[in-house]
Amino acid sequence: MRVPNYHFVDELLGINKADIIGIDSFNKSQYKIEFKNFEEGEEENNPLYQTQPDNTIVISNTAITAQKSFIKNQANEKALLFHSKFTKSDKQDLFDKVFNTFKKAGSKEYAILRSGPIVQASLNITCDKMITEFTHAENWLQRLGRLDRFGENGEINSYITATPETLANGKQSGACARFLNQSHCLQSAKAWYEFLKDKISDKPSISISEVYQIYQDFYKDEKSREAIEQDLITALKKSVEVINAKVMDPVSFPNKNKAKDGKPKIKKNSLRGDNRFVQMAVMNIGNDKEQFPNQYAYDEKDDQGNLTMGVETICGNGVSAKNLLAFMAKKHHNIKEEAKKAYKDSVLLGEARTPETPIYLSYIPEDLKKVETKPSPYAIYYAQGINQAIGAISISQIQEE
Repeated sequence: MRVPNYHFVDELLGINKADIIGIDSFNKSQYKIEFKNFEEGEEENNPLYQTQPDNTIVISNTAITAQKSFIKNQANEKALLFHSKFTKSDKQDLFDKVFNTFKKAGSKEYAILRSGPIVQASLNITCDKMITEFTHAENWLQRLGRLDRFGENGEINSYITATPETLANGKQSGACARFLNQSHCLQSAKAWYEFLKDKISDKPSISISEVYQIYQDFYKDEKSREAIEQDLITALKKSVEVINAKVMDPVSFPNKNKAKDGKPKIKKNSLRGDNRFVQMAVMNIGNDKEQFPNQYAYDEKDDQGNLTMGVETICGNGVSAKNLLAFMAKKHHNIKEEAKKAYKDSVLLGEARTPETPIYLSYIPEDLKKVETKPSPYAIYYAQGINQAIGAISISQIQEE
């Protein structure tokens, strides 16, 4: 069963309710829904970071939380890590492993899946236990849909929501709250938490059909609708800003998403995001190998090796000390003989629309030695773990451990 935002459907799209047909779930399994509170910054009591039993999926709101929880447990779990910050080739390989392991009658080759939101929709996988980070109703229900997806378990399924103490106490501080606020869904997430918690307080277990009835009642509740509307208006205002910034007039752009040689090329104007191709040095974590080998994440001539990142992240999200584009602009032409000195950041960003001329977010020791400099303390590396790639991650986030 899909999870439409009924307020969006009713008030913005104006779709007649008679045209929306719901189909009851065929899954008759029972689910125990728990909210486990934790203090952010204290990983010991955070369910997202705790070691889990076999056939568990842990879904975080961000890739970095999934990465850090995987790093913490990689020596003790036979786990898979999956998110969006992998090279194209690694992402495809890991996708196949995730699907083959956790699909219906899957191989069970791996015991745990730690993931960002990337697996919560349209991936036909299942597990016996689910941990989710605090989120809004639609995400929460999509994730629930991967727990005993095929209704095969005779025992009650465990669905745990990791809830920061601040949010549980009605406050809006902390990393989770900031992320949800930036995604324009914090108020509706809080409203869903309060509404659901009240509805299931006296239920030892609940069925999928009962959960979806609660979801429908949630959108009929006046107080909840106020919170939902507040988030929706904020999101729409932000959308207008993005459209005005990227598309000045209704125009038709020629198809330029490929370079002349047929290789991929990022469009100059895209409403989906402002990304660029990036390159980074490899960093080993927990695998007894040299921490910083003289190796880059991929061969720039390999169409399947590349990866991209948002311009805001590349530029340090407005913090000058974290601006890795500025670091590159000062050093790159002296490190790479074939590179010309760029006098404007826009030149480097323009060139990075093709994979052959990426933005360098970190450099190998050999290249740093050429210019007698140390790496940026906020350099982003392509981390490799004991059994698999961990993906792009800032060294500053690793050193927080």
